[in-house]
Amino acid sequence: MLRLSRTLSSSIPRWARYNSTTTPTVAELEATQAAKIIPGRSLQAPHQHPRTHDIPVANIHFRSHSPQLLDLFTYFASHAASSLGIPTSKTIFLPTQRRLWTVIRSPFVYKKSQENYERRVHKRAIKAWDADPEVVERWVKYLRVHMLGGVAMKVTRWEHLPLGVGQDRLRDVELVTMPPVEEQIRDLGEEILKEELPASQNVKPTEASTS
Repeated sequence: MLRLSRTLSSSIPRWARYNSTTTPTVAELEATQAAKIIPGRSLQAPHQHPRTHDIPVANIHFRSHSPQLLDLFTYFASHAASSLGIPTSKTIFLPTQRRLWTVIRSPFVYKKSQENYERRVHKRAIKAWDADPEVVERWVKYLRVHMLGGVAMKVTRWEHLPLGVGQDRLRDVELVTMPPVEEQIRDLGEEILKEELPASQNVKPTEASTS
């Protein structure tokens, strides 16, 4: 696993910009690439699909204390996205988070002796464009099923809806919650009858005046 990780890390530009457009706009199709006989395909870099509309659909962050495990799982995620036909960027190296603790070794004899502890969190990221939400969902589920121990994953997805979807949903809600117009008119008529009928019954008829 160490040899594989070193081979992968040497082929990836270190500290690549997070907003870099490393995905090619014109590339060979996956069907043509998959039809070729290439020895050691899994050891090579994944096929980069061309972006068609430059619409971001997903952003995956990976974190781990072990850079070897992190490089291995990001390589696996890139190959999975390539097999599903998702245009993705190359693995983006994010700054390493470092934290230090200084504590005393003992509150009695070794009170003046201190010891330092360090924790490093390595981070990677992969961006995805121009993919169907169902395909992205399948990709994310596949990564979660085959999750590598010692690696954390955070997924951010964007779903794009057509214009006017809010009006359509509001219309559907109104049709479900509000009664039809005929029922509203009938209910209003019944309320008017209930209010006016007792008042009309209490009115006494007046005698006709004689001239």
